[in-house]
Amino acid sequence: MIRNLIKEDREKIKKILIETNNFTGDEINIALELIDIYIKDKEQKDYEIFVDEKEGEVLGYICIGPRPLTEGTYDLYWIAVNPEIQSKGIGSSLIKFMEEHLKRKNGRLILIETSGKESYKKERKFYEKNSYNELVNIKDFYKVNDSLVIYGKYI
Repeated sequence: MIRNLIKEDREKIKKILIETNNFTGDEINIALELIDIYIKDKEQKDYEIFVDEKEGEVLGYICIGPRPLTEGTYDLYWIAVNPEIQSKGIGSSLIKFMEEHLKRKNGRLILIETSGKESYKKERKFYEKNSYNELVNIKDFYKVNDSLVIYGKYI
């Protein structure tokens, strides 16, 4: 069941982010900062966060928001699935849910920024599997040998 994030999900998501063993401490802190903003300010319009949950267990989550100064363009900020159950369709279900949700909000374009590091190859293949196209690849963006790769999809 995919639903809106609630406060009790925070620590479960933190555990998922740590256990994926792919995010740095700074990246995890940023993900948690967005969760905290979402939980504390019900009036904010910058982020929406949804979780896939089964019998009280958070299987994965997705964080999205409108791209500033655009109409109908959204960013997928975070998506993570419990590493014990990856490759079972949970991430793709979250993507499909996001796309349908944004269509109802007159969304037209979804952008995803990710790393070009070898350790992110699985994630890039996941986006491509879900029909996202590589739009931009800026070499050595984050640091030497770590490119910024931007994927996009018109919905």
